[in-house]
Amino acid sequence: MDNATEETNTNGTADVSDSPEADQDTPESSGLPEPTLPPKPFEPVFTVKVTDAAKDGEVVKYTLKTTKIKSDSEEYKVVRLYEDFEWLEHCLITQNNIGGIIVPPLPPKPSTTAQSAEARSKKQLGNKKRHGSDDDEGNDIKLVVGDEFEKDCRSLEKYLHLVVTHPILGQDESITKFLTVREAPTRAKLKKSIFSNLSKAVGEARKGGHKDVNEFFQKERDTVNEVSVQMKEAKENFMKIVYGEQRVAVGLSHLSTALHLGGQLQEGADVVVNKLFTQFSEGLEDAKQGLEVMAVNDENTLGFSLDLYSRYLEAEKEMLYRRTCKMMEFEAASKAVEKAKPQKREMAVAARDKAEKEFEDISKAAEKELKNFHHQRVLTFQDSLVRHADAKVKAARDTYALLTKCVTALKTLDTSFKPL
Repeated sequence: MDNATEETNTNGTADVSDSPEADQDTPESSGLPEPTLPPKPFEPVFTVKVTDAAKDGEVVKYTLKTTKIKSDSEEYKVVRLYEDFEWLEHCLITQNNIGGIIVPPLPPKPSTTAQSAEARSKKQLGNKKRHGSDDDEGNDIKLVVGDEFEKDCRSLEKYLHLVVTHPILGQDESITKFLTVREAPTRAKLKKSIFSNLSKAVGEARKGGHKDVNEFFQKERDTVNEVSVQMKEAKENFMKIVYGEQRVAVGLSHLSTALHLGGQLQEGADVVVNKLFTQFSEGLEDAKQGLEVMAVNDENTLGFSLDLYSRYLEAEKEMLYRRTCKMMEFEAASKAVEKAKPQKREMAVAARDKAEKEFEDISKAAEKELKNFHHQRVLTFQDSLVRHADAKVKAARDTYALLTKCVTALKTLDTSFKPL
């Protein structure tokens, strides 16, 4: 390039940078503003994984491993309690203008007590009675589901991923400290009042019916109210299928054990029958294992996404509610201008202009947020449905292979015996 430039200049052609015409075309000489480039898309600073969870008394400690994306050598390992996550959520909400933001929902607090574990087990596996028992005390067969800390780790990891990839929340200093500072942040005790929740519900019911001035947002409000109910029902019904698979797996385990222990006589045909029962019980164990794998896969794929978005849609409703409140403030301020007396009109106009700007800002942010939210929701469900179907096929094939092996063993079992 440099040689070509020098050659041109030696041939007598004027250098473009030195020509008067070039000076006239520059933005500075023409008085035109510099062309503005579109803002760069937000790039997350961190990737984070919740690698472990350990119970310590009545609390669960979660181990977080964070990597700074642009510096692979910078890794941070911190331990956090669920209350630390609650404090992080509080800081993100109070330290940012979340008017037009769909704040990622924090998963519910995991159960750590024996009573809550027993209640969860009864919900999932039922409350099985011993044969012949009619009373409610002392005769239940205790079916206990183990701690689900792995599931909690996935839920909290997803929450952190949604926060660090958000263009506003991901730049907050609170998330940086939460992920990188070894000592947990000092937190105040957060109290959730039942009366404040009731007041909020009443306010949403009252303002939720207020007609929106923007057709896009009115349609969005109507849609999310309907879809959120359907999503909750879908999640509950899907989890009934998962719990049903778990119950059948427990029943197969009991039946397998009973067949193992059922035969006591070791003479004549009883010996052969016991061999058949023993072989068949192994097949039941294989079927039980297949159902357990299916239940876990179902919950980790489609069940996980249904649970997440049943909560995420509620967060969308809260954002739309905040925007509706701003809209009503602007409408009230506009009416106040019309009714204002001359000496107070200037103040009323200023209040109206402020309310109008706030409403326009939240509407602009909300429209962008909603488009990103729905795009991500489609991609998430596409991925979870594909993984759900793949896992179903794989588990079915594995179970089929094991049961085929059991059938072959039953067919080839030596059933000869000496009659009495």
